[in-house]
This record gives sequence, structure tokens and C-alpha cells, in this order.
Amino acid sequence: MSLLELRFYPIEGKEDGFKVSVEGSLGEVHHEPVLPFLDRETPNVRDRCFTVVKVLESTKFREKDFSEDEQAWMVREQLLLPERNTFKPGYLATIGRRLYDILGSKIQQVIEAAVAEAKRDRIFLHIRLRFPANDPKPVRFTDYPWELLHNEYGFLAHQGVTFSRYIAYRSPRPNLPPVERLNVLLVSSGAGDERMGLKSLPAVEQEAIANGLQQAQEQGNIQLETLASATLKALRRRLQHQTVAVPQVLHFDGHGFFGKRCNEAGCRKPYKQGKTQCECGAPLGAAQGYLVFEDSNGKADYVSAKELGELLGNLQRREQPHSEPGIALVVLSACKSGMSRKSESVFNGVAQNLIGGGIPAVVAMTYSIRVDAASEFAESFYRSVGEKESLAIALRRGQSAMGIEGNQWYRPVLYLRWEDNEGGQLFKSVNGRQKAEGRGQKVLTSIPAQELPLTDGDFTLHKVPLNNKTKVRKKTSRVKQLRIEILTQEFEKLEQDLRAVAQKQRRESNPQERNNLELQLQAIANQMENIEQQLNELEDGDE
Repeated sequence: MSLLELRFYPIEGKEDGFKVSVEGSLGEVHHEPVLPFLDRETPNVRDRCFTVVKVLESTKFREKDFSEDEQAWMVREQLLLPERNTFKPGYLATIGRRLYDILGSKIQQVIEAAVAEAKRDRIFLHIRLRFPANDPKPVRFTDYPWELLHNEYGFLAHQGVTFSRYIAYRSPRPNLPPVERLNVLLVSSGAGDERMGLKSLPAVEQEAIANGLQQAQEQGNIQLETLASATLKALRRRLQHQTVAVPQVLHFDGHGFFGKRCNEAGCRKPYKQGKTQCECGAPLGAAQGYLVFEDSNGKADYVSAKELGELLGNLQRREQPHSEPGIALVVLSACKSGMSRKSESVFNGVAQNLIGGGIPAVVAMTYSIRVDAASEFAESFYRSVGEKESLAIALRRGQSAMGIEGNQWYRPVLYLRWEDNEGGQLFKSVNGRQKAEGRGQKVLTSIPAQELPLTDGDFTLHKVPLNNKTKVRKKTSRVKQLRIEILTQEFEKLEQDLRAVAQKQRRESNPQERNNLELQLQAIANQMENIEQQLNELEDGDE
């Protein structure tokens, strides 16, 4: 998997401007565009980003959700048909192209060279979106749907690209040890709140996510546990219980809410963002993200991003350093759990707050998500994780399972901030496939050209290990380097064949045919083991 980092910076004194940069073989390439989605025609309105957020939140156009001015702007921007009865076909691509266009031609060239290189090597390109922690208003980079970047060939996400978001907090990055087996704790809350327009989730909807997780559990590397009571108190007790298996993954399935909550004892009523005072007379603070847990009576209990971040952050700490793995990943099936729009700080989103509190990885939904799509995502995501693929790749596989033709796939996003673990690898044991994948890791660097660069156009991608801070390797001969590359490509092709045959076998009902497919799987596995042995022998000679 290749790694390319896009860095976003505010420009002091320029409300509508910002800087974006990427490291290329010729040094840093940067551009200073203006923010997209500005409205220069409507009086007293400057930024239409929140209108775009509402468009992406919607599964279909509803006139009541948009003001007259917003609809007029959407027609001008090719997002809404002139009749104003439905979104214009291709509106997601229009949004993605607008974002891609503002990056400028030089940065686009770097991206497209990296995409072409990854495609040639048949590996994923991991684009890490790096945002500042002190993201000031009105420039709020995390508000924009960068995962929809779209060039002339389509969405980058549909060209072998996977995205993650990195918030550059000042605190050290967490460095959790990998594990042999992954324990997943599922918290499934059915609580609703008619006052806030949140419907109670029926058991069938909760079971859909659980079923997706159980399907993934069949891989053997994941152990699923469901919390009996979806209350914050029950979660705290379970996480503090040291005599049972410590979960490395916390999966919350339920409603998410972005707004305000009264913090007076005995009140705790939620409100939408515009309210400044509770009915009880107490002032309301800044808007932030909430997860809707259940209280002791099964009713909605709004748990803030700060509360959850504090709970999990404290539980990460032990008396002795690195005594045992803690929670490495939080998955939030709750809608709007990745949103921080119109809050006072980027810390206020649930996902952002958890990352700031020391959780290395968070998968969150930036917009509402259908139950069927959430279930498909969960099954494919955890199957990929269970096969010991990185979180960056697992996210992309989960998105693909949601259907690339619809308007659900872009809703899950990955926040990742993990020391020496750019792709988010959870497992300790590394099989041959991962070794091959590791050999394919690349970063844009300034290594001299004579060290076997791979070029595409005016930009150079170099094959170097991501974690190469201390390990020094002897120079590999050109012939040996080519043999390693050829064997790695053969290994990756066999991996694809293995995956396809395994999928076919799962669907096959005829016993004889299933047996034949099992023999094919064994034959492919034997070939992979042979190639792995050759690769290990070649690499051992360079140690």
C-alpha cells in the first residue's frame, strides 16, 4: 500500500483562503486556493459548505430541508434540477470535482502519478488527509467531504484509493501493541427520542449489525461480545473488569446527535444547535457530538464526546507501561458521529474527541446511514480486518460493499493517528500476504534517484519501508530487487485468486463442487507458501 499525505493549513488574515501541500520527488508542492462552495451572489451569505453537508446527509431531495436561497444556489452549482424536485444526476461527482479542482494542477499531478503507480503495482494508495488541531473558523477543513475527490476518471475512491483523516494534535501519538486475536465489544442502543426526531431502533435493525459482526467472526481471528445493557454505567463496568478479555475494538450501534445538552443535575435535555438556553433556565454550552445510549429505563441518554473520550482515555492508562493492549479502534455506526460542523472546536465531534483522547483509530459516520448499508459495511469491514488487512484497506472494502452506485459509500470515514502504524494494522502475527503488502509500502520522499526509483511523469515514487527509522539494510542488487518485485506481484495475484475462489466456495451449495473448490484453495495456498519462502530467503540475504 502506498502512502501520500495531503496537508491543509489555514492562512492568517485570509478568511476564504488556505494552503494545501504534498511532498513530491522535487520537494514540497503547494497551492493556495480559496475555499470551495462560496456564494458570492446571495446577500449576507458567504459559505455554502453547510448546504453541501445537508445535501450529502440526504438520501433524496426534500424541499423543506433547504431554503429558497439554498435551492437557487444549488441550481447554479449543478446540484439540483431547475424544476427543484430532485438532485441533479451526478451531483456527488460535481461536489467531488469542485474539491479536486481547487487543489491546483501541480498537486493533481502528484496525486495522479501516485494513483497510476499504485494501479501498476496492483496495490492500494492510502491518501492521508492531515488537518491542524487548531482549525479556526471559518476555515474548517474537516467539514469538507474530501473523500469524494473526483478527477476526469471518476472518484479517487473508486480508483484504488483509500482515505484516512489525521488531526495533528500536539500530544504524542498513541503506540498500542498489536494483538494475536481481536476482541470486539458491541454496544447496541435502541433508544430513541421523539422530541428530537430520533426514532427508537427496532430489534431487527440492531440485529442487522450484530449479524454482520457474527459473519465476520467466522474468520476465526475475531471474538464478538455484546454488552447486555447499552448504558454508560454498564460500559464503564465492563471496561474496568480486569478478569475478562480486554476488548481492543468498541463498536457502538445506535443514534448519534450533534447539538447541545443541558448539564444541570436532573435535566440533561438535548437541543439543536441554535438554542442558547434550556427550558429550566440554565445556559447551554457549545454544540458537540453525542452518542445516544440507554438509561436504566431504556430511554435516551445523551453521552457527550467529552464524556466518552474521558472514559476511554482513562481506561487506556495502566500502572505499568505497555502492560496490555487497550482499545485500539472505536467504530461508530451512529449517524453524524464524525461531524463537527458549526461547533466551536474540531475537538467537539465524537470521532475527533476520541482521537484527541488517545484512541489510535476511529471509524465514524459523517452522515446518516441506512441500516442495510451499515450492516453490509460492518460485515465486509470486519471480514477484512479478520483477514489481517489494515484498517485503511478494510474501510475501503466496507465502503465498496455498500454499493458504489448509491449515496451511502462515502459516509464512513477513518480517523487514524497511530505511531509507526500508518495503515492501522491491528494484528501481531504477519502472514505472507502482509509481508508482500509491507514490501509494497511506499512514501513520497527525497531519496536520491540512483536508489532505484519508480518514476511516472515528473514525479517519483520510491519503494522504501514506512518504518525505516532505525533499521539499516544492505544495498540490494538490481537483479535481486527485480526478483523480489516479480515474486511479490505473483503473490498478490494469487491472493486475489484465493479470495475469489473462497468467495465462490461460500456461495456454492453442491457438495462435490465445494470439494473441488477446496482443492483449488489448497493448491493456491501451496503456491503462496512457496513464493513466501523464496521471498524470505531473498530478504534474509539483505539483513
